[in-house]
Amino acid sequence: MLKNSFNLSITLLLLLGGLWSCEEVTDCLNGNYQNLEVVENTYTGRIEVTSRESDPGGDFYGNGDSGTYSFAWVNSHPTADVNFDITTPTGSVQMIIKDCQGVEVLNQTRSAGGNDTFSGVTRRGSAGTWLVSLIFTDFDGDGSYSLSPGD
Repeated sequence: MLKNSFNLSITLLLLLGGLWSCEEVTDCLNGNYQNLEVVENTYTGRIEVTSRESDPGGDFYGNGDSGTYSFAWVNSHPTADVNFDITTPTGSVQMIIKDCQGVEVLNQTRSAGGNDTFSGVTRRGSAGTWLVSLIFTDFDGDGSYSLSPGD
């Protein structure tokens, strides 16, 4: 009887510990959003989402437009591979990515007349629901973005 009680206690302890650690992993600032849910869209231009699920991507177009387009992305890895580019005679696009704890893991701007392409990896962050923001300033042209889980 004592052995069964001990085994039951250990089982409950492991079960509760497992639930606590699972809750800890998913306890993110952006956890209330569904994968690819649009969080903010004040951009006056046009966004076309061209791929979904774990590898989101899309195209954007503007005619002197400004605003922010942000969406939630569930990234099960601590980093992300990021690509974005613009073709524009005026304006800029800034991409800011924050991990599920709200820590900025990427902040890149591409402007007219400068380097128009970014391809790289974010800094390490916490896996979970990340916030991806594209901030457009007087953007006149087109561009694209794509993300995929890193290592």
